[in-house]
Amino acid sequence: MQRKLGLSAVLAVVMGDMIGSGIFFTPGELAAVATAPWQVYFFWSLCGVITLCGALTLAELSALIPKAGVSYHALTEAYGPFAGFMQAWMMILVSGPGAIAGVAILFGELANEVFGSGSSNMQFIWAVAAISLFALINLRGAEWGGRTQVVLTTVKIVGLIALVAGGLFFAAPAADTAASTTEPLQQGLLGFLRFIGLGVAIVLFTYDGWIDASNIAGEVKNPNRNFPLAMGIGIVVITLIYLLVNYAFLRVVPLEAMRANPTLVAPMVAEAAFGEKGGMALGLLMWISIFGALGGLIMTLPRLYYAAASEYVDRAKGRWLGPPFRAIAHLSPGRSVPSGAIVFAAGVSIAALMFFGSFSRIVTFFVVPFQFMNILMVSSIFRLRKRLSSPDTFKLPGYPIVPAVFIFVMTLFLLAALVYNPLDSMIGIALTLAGAPVYRVLARARPEASRG
Repeated sequence: MQRKLGLSAVLAVVMGDMIGSGIFFTPGELAAVATAPWQVYFFWSLCGVITLCGALTLAELSALIPKAGVSYHALTEAYGPFAGFMQAWMMILVSGPGAIAGVAILFGELANEVFGSGSSNMQFIWAVAAISLFALINLRGAEWGGRTQVVLTTVKIVGLIALVAGGLFFAAPAADTAASTTEPLQQGLLGFLRFIGLGVAIVLFTYDGWIDASNIAGEVKNPNRNFPLAMGIGIVVITLIYLLVNYAFLRVVPLEAMRANPTLVAPMVAEAAFGEKGGMALGLLMWISIFGALGGLIMTLPRLYYAAASEYVDRAKGRWLGPPFRAIAHLSPGRSVPSGAIVFAAGVSIAALMFFGSFSRIVTFFVVPFQFMNILMVSSIFRLRKRLSSPDTFKLPGYPIVPAVFIFVMTLFLLAALVYNPLDSMIGIALTLAGAPVYRVLARARPEASRG
């Protein structure tokens, strides 16, 4: 692979993958937990800090291992090849296609609303067309994928800023009917912790997507500089944008009204600011936001597939796994892109579209295995920093507290998912563990050079 992506492209991928549909719906969902505006800002700020802890840790890992699929290589280096393989297996056949399919489903639904077609068949056609389009763009080269993300992310941010400006300067403010309260602080330690857990669980999903950027580390110019900058700037800017959006929303729609109509908060703000055309513009903005997030996934995930498959090509020779691994590990000689992985990711994601058909079901299936691997990936910094670091390598500020904060919070989040949604969580775990027999087959076929 060739290093062709600069800071702007990496920053666009980080921010573009994070800004999807969540910011338009989460404020209304959070109103069921928050009892005062200060609590809204507290939760969005807290989740921004948690995300920044994980992102800066990943930035150092990307500087230590500047290859395609950093998370795979970090797990392999820190915990052995089985950990890396299971993460790649989950992303290749379980979580990765599920994430692409889930975002594509939302894109298809919004496309139907924007363009006035209510047909479920058209929803599926829109989703397949979007996946195919981004696959073709990324087959053209890393620069094409990077430029596309820069354009789409810029449009998304400008659109969000316009929505905020409309809510602040053009919409009439709502009457302030919510009295300030410290009720959560008066419920005792367990009540307060439950309050924090509920709010974080609602908001944190809206910050998801930052990990995917590390998959393009093998194509980034000066990753020791550009990754830390992109991660730090990206998370801070996203957090500020989210806080501004919530401020504008609360100015127009008080918490009581949000609680009564949680899915209509963003449309109410848009129509209050810009009239009937504001609602139409909001639908278009949401459509573009999800479109950009989908493009980021299709650009980044195939790099992880390529990284894992290329490690096991030799072991798979002469076995039924040989042809699939060689196909996924194929690197286009002319454009230096993982064309086999891109085509594979698009194909498996389209198959996942037909199998799942529901965004919420996809999310609940893969929360536990996905977050468990994220915890392991962040914890790998404790093993790899001494082994791989050099005087010139980017050093995570606040180490070891920063990664420990992320690990602690995400462990609590994972345990809550197991307790409150055990069936879907166990299905996701079972699908992930199905890769263990495949690994055993490959482990018996180690190349002679690696047997010592």
